[in-house]
Amino acid sequence: MITLVRSQRFENERKKFVKNSPQRAENLIKSLQRFVGNPRHPGLHIEKLQGSKIWTIRIDLGNRIFFLWINQTTALLIDIGQHDKYRQY
Repeated sequence: MITLVRSQRFENERKKFVKNSPQRAENLIKSLQRFVGNPRHPGLHIEKLQGSKIWTIRIDLGNRIFFLWINQTTALLIDIGQHDKYRQY
């Protein structure tokens, strides 16, 4: 089982991400539940950003959760948003 730690940036961006969108909120919850239960779940499409320590989890076709592994069982959620946001990292 994976423990999630949420950064302040993640929380701020999460609020904007789900605002007025129950479907986004539902997809986010499903993705995080899958990740906590089985981080190797194929539906998550987890990828490591090239040349970085940052990983992504797919929420839907256009949106991702960005995170870092603190250790083997703890992930730090650092950001959420559109797939192209990876260019910031």
